[in-house]
Amino acid sequence: MTTDEKLALHNCDAEPVHIPGAIQPFGALCGFSLDSGELLYQSENFSQTVCGTDHSFLGRQYDNVIDDCKFCHALRGVLGLPTIHEQRERVGTFAPGVAEVEVSAYTTNGIAVVEFEQTPAAEQRLRSPIATVRSMMATITQGEGVKSMLQSSVRALRHLTGHDRVMAYRFLDNGDGEVVAEAAGPGIEPYLGLRYPAWDIPTQVRQVMLRAPFRIIRNIRDDRIAVIAAPGAAPLDMALSHLRGVSPIHIEYLENMGVRATMNVSIVWNGRLWGMFAFHHYRPRHLSPDQRTICELFGQLGSMLIQQEEERARMQRRTQTRALVESVSDSSDSSDSSDSSDVSGVLRQHALTLLHILAADGVCTVQAGVIDSIGQVPHCSVTLALIDMMVDEMSSVESLQDVMDWPNVDLLGESAGVLLHRLGEHNWLAFYRNEVIHEIRWAGNKQKELTYGPNGPRLTPRASFAEYRESVAGRCRPWTEADIEVSGEIARELWKTIHKDLSADARKLERQKLHQDLLIAELNHRVRNTLALVRSIARQTSDASASVEQYVSMLEQRIEALSTAHNLIGGSGLQWARIVDLVRAELKPYEHADNAVSITGPPLAVRADVAPVIALLIHEMATNAVKYGALSGNAGELSVSWFGDTAGVTIRWVEELPVAVSEPERRGFGLALIERALPYECNGRSSVQFAGRQLRIEFWLPEQTIKRLAAGESQNVAAPKPSARTIEMDLSHLRSVLVLEDNLVLAMELERTLLDLGVKDVDALPTAELAQHALQNKTYDCGLLDINLGEGTSFEIAEQLISRGAGVVLASGYDSKYELPASLIEVPRVTKPVSRTDLIRSMCIAIGNTSQ
Repeated sequence: MTTDEKLALHNCDAEPVHIPGAIQPFGALCGFSLDSGELLYQSENFSQTVCGTDHSFLGRQYDNVIDDCKFCHALRGVLGLPTIHEQRERVGTFAPGVAEVEVSAYTTNGIAVVEFEQTPAAEQRLRSPIATVRSMMATITQGEGVKSMLQSSVRALRHLTGHDRVMAYRFLDNGDGEVVAEAAGPGIEPYLGLRYPAWDIPTQVRQVMLRAPFRIIRNIRDDRIAVIAAPGAAPLDMALSHLRGVSPIHIEYLENMGVRATMNVSIVWNGRLWGMFAFHHYRPRHLSPDQRTICELFGQLGSMLIQQEEERARMQRRTQTRALVESVSDSSDSSDSSDSSDVSGVLRQHALTLLHILAADGVCTVQAGVIDSIGQVPHCSVTLALIDMMVDEMSSVESLQDVMDWPNVDLLGESAGVLLHRLGEHNWLAFYRNEVIHEIRWAGNKQKELTYGPNGPRLTPRASFAEYRESVAGRCRPWTEADIEVSGEIARELWKTIHKDLSADARKLERQKLHQDLLIAELNHRVRNTLALVRSIARQTSDASASVEQYVSMLEQRIEALSTAHNLIGGSGLQWARIVDLVRAELKPYEHADNAVSITGPPLAVRADVAPVIALLIHEMATNAVKYGALSGNAGELSVSWFGDTAGVTIRWVEELPVAVSEPERRGFGLALIERALPYECNGRSSVQFAGRQLRIEFWLPEQTIKRLAAGESQNVAAPKPSARTIEMDLSHLRSVLVLEDNLVLAMELERTLLDLGVKDVDALPTAELAQHALQNKTYDCGLLDINLGEGTSFEIAEQLISRGAGVVLASGYDSKYELPASLIEVPRVTKPVSRTDLIRSMCIAIGNTSQ
């Protein structure tokens, strides 16, 4: 993919579809502040449609705009529902002005959004939407697989809505979608089995589909009705609105398809977008609020049924697997002791059953370099090469040609994919699947045309949706989660077979070694990711720095933020970092009398791989607040809060400022990071709003990235950072410092830092032996000692320095598990990478110069 194509995909993904600034004309909309009651938004048709006047009501109190006590009471009641910020709720039918209207509402970013639609005709009103849903659910085929269930679902939905075509569309692992069920009118070309490329539904749209599982477009040729905002108000988030305006790119896409009206109902379970029901009509079509409610409820219940059906199929397969595992166990128990660890012998007895359950074409075992195979497998050198490159306990590959540049492709034979398990230090189990050449039926040529505009390259929706066939070779049938689960159970049983003659202690040690290998592999993975992140930060920081000094300072602060996150995770051996710790680690220097800082939220933690990004985001926001915002003077207030719901957690950062702020014209690294990091890293969301004297930033993290902690659960409290106001930013009062560090690069960096801070003389040594020799010939004011020196510790050197009246600071690359001698319990400690602030503070404490 070319650079322009990648940029075009990014432009599509970045399109702010949730803030279109306009609505469709089948209703009117307004929005008011939940705090002040002030009307901040209204559609151009609001005054006329709802109040029968042409006046603008912006800036007025909402209770004074619509003088209807019954309406205001009902609305306030709905706004108190706990789900009001997650989904749109119907308020009821009222006549606040010239006509009777159907009212719905939701809240977003402290704004109550109220929608008004003309009350539908009597024939469109349903006596009991719940009864209708119950009748529809009774027609759904259950127990015959997901496809059969979806097929009966689309028939029921088409019968209810009258759309020309209703499809069930499932998302594949690579983001593409495929039509797996369809109900269409006579003479309409079928789309069943057609596939759509991932970029047809950009990332931003998928995120909105998770938040708002229902979307309707009455007529793509309708005029847009602008939403007017009060001065200083941020763009209105209309993700949950049924009236939300339509993206011009989406209109072009539907025009090319020949569709005039459309509707989507998301299929969501386990917190992810599984698929959707898609409705097409070739003429304008509108559904009543009752009909839309039924479709939305049907989608929620259908999602549950689909999950139930897939779980049922999964349980059937697990039952088969359990029977096979028991057979393997019985075979192992009944075998002679001389060959009790012979995996190949045990596996051969059950090969046909195993290959059938996994739909594999061959299986091979590797025991101490000896390979035994059954069925169709590649040359033994292929299996050995795959083992050499594997770092995890399990690895799945669908295209062997893609993972390695084979000198001779003929070595692969018929095999195209592998599912590889490690059974111990020298034992492996590999399942192979042959190549499956299959034809993909695309809905039109998936290649889009690049066009260039004021915002750079964009992908133009394809003009034709005529079927386009593509042949795909060199791949096996994809390995599913169920395949991995089944093969994993077999692998665990075979591991027991290998080690059944070992004592319980020996088996425990073998397991521990395997676990250690996995931890090392995970560490390597994290280090690579961290280095890549640091490299990116370094490049981005250089672009925003006016001088070398500024660059060094900014880079050091950002790396320190990453270090804080890693300390909160790896140091304790936990895989989660508490949100409160990440926030306090950055804001501790500013929680003093001059600043009003509020930090509140339940005991929630974020996953290890997400924590560094969150720490970096909080650092950027804190830095901006110190320079320009609530922490820059004596009149600002900062509130950081978070709360969880069934889908994830929202982190809210609100700065109350003494003067109004406006959105910056230039997107620097910090703001770009805040807006783009979470959608890119973990399918989260973020928003930044500059609203008068308030800066409001919100992050949303999906459920799978967080953990709800029990009261009193272990927490990792970051070491408090001192306020910059209490630290003398040099160490010129120190004459000589001993640095004991076995890593040359780190030793040189610490030496340079100390000299820059004014220390007269620094000796950097790698071993305790050399340090002992130095102590015999020289006097030091202070020692900066790495605890772990590879061959031992620095405790003896520390005690000698203290006995001579010198200060000591202990350093470690992690939260050291070494038990400190009693004499060193009170010695200050720093964590690598060591920041200048922490270094100065610790050394001042070590030599008793706390006034510095």
